[in-house]
Amino acid sequence: MPDHWPDELVEDIARRRAVLYLGAGVSAAATTDTGQHPPTWGDFLEKGRRRLKGRVPSATIKSLIDGRDFLTACELLKDNLDESWPELLKESFLAPRYRPSDLHRNLHALDLSLVLTPNFDKIYDTYAGNETNGETVVKSYDDQDIPYVMRRKYRAILKVHGTIDQHSKMIFTRSDYAAQRASHQGFFELVGALFLTHTFLFVGTSLSDPDLRLFLESQNYVHPNSPPHYMVCPRDEVHKHVEASVRRNMNLKLIRYDSRDGHVLLPDLVSDLVDRVSAKRRLLALAENW
Repeated sequence: MPDHWPDELVEDIARRRAVLYLGAGVSAAATTDTGQHPPTWGDFLEKGRRRLKGRVPSATIKSLIDGRDFLTACELLKDNLDESWPELLKESFLAPRYRPSDLHRNLHALDLSLVLTPNFDKIYDTYAGNETNGETVVKSYDDQDIPYVMRRKYRAILKVHGTIDQHSKMIFTRSDYAAQRASHQGFFELVGALFLTHTFLFVGTSLSDPDLRLFLESQNYVHPNSPPHYMVCPRDEVHKHVEASVRRNMNLKLIRYDSRDGHVLLPDLVSDLVDRVSAKRRLLALAENW
C-alpha cells in the first residue's frame, strides 16, 4: 500500500471530478485462459521482425528495438509487412481473447464517467461495456461527437490512439504520432480542457513515454499553479531525487507502490482506493453535499 491516498484525490474521484488514464501496464495485467499476457512493445516488434524472414530491413529493425526506438522500428515494420500488418495486429491483440484482470475490475469500480487510454486493445472497453449493460460508449480521437459526449451524462472511454477495430487509424508509428498532432488539434484541446477541470489519475503509464511527458510539460507551463495530477508508479521507477523535478515540470505527484512479483500488489492498492472513495461518497450523500 502507498503511505496514503491523498485526500484531495479521494474527494475528486468521489465527486466524479476525476479522469482515469489507463496505460499499457493495465492491459499487461490481462491474461488468456492459458495464462498468456498481451505482448510488450518489444515482444510485439520482435514477433513482427521474425515475419520478415531475414529480409532487409530486419537487422535495422532489430537495432532499433535494442535501442528502444520503438516508434521508428514499428514504422519500418508496418511498411515492409504491408498487407500482413493487420493480421499481425489481430493475432497479437485481438485473437487471443484476453480476459480482464482484478486490476481492470477494481479500476472500473471507481465508477468514473470518463476514462482515457492510449491502449488500442479492447480489454477494458469490453469489460466496462458488459458491466454497464452496454451503457458505456467508446470514442476514438477522430470521432466528431466527442464534445457532445463530454458535455452530457455519458459513461465514455476515449481512445487516444485509436482502436484495433480500425487498424488503419491507429496511432502506432512515428509518422502516425506526427500526423495526429498536426491533424487533430481539436482533440488535444479537449483533453487539455479536461486537465484544467478534472484531476487525472494515471495508472499503468510510464514517464519514459516521450509523448506523455511533452503533453504534461506543455500543460503545466501553459497553465501554472493548477492543482496536481497523480500517477501510480513502481517505487523504484523514478529516483527520489528526480521526484521534485517531476512535480515542478509536469505537475505530477507520484503515488509509489511495491512492484515485486509482477506488480501483484497493484490491484489491492486500487481496491484500497475504491474503499476510500466509497466511504467518502457515503459521507457526501448523508450531508447532501454533492
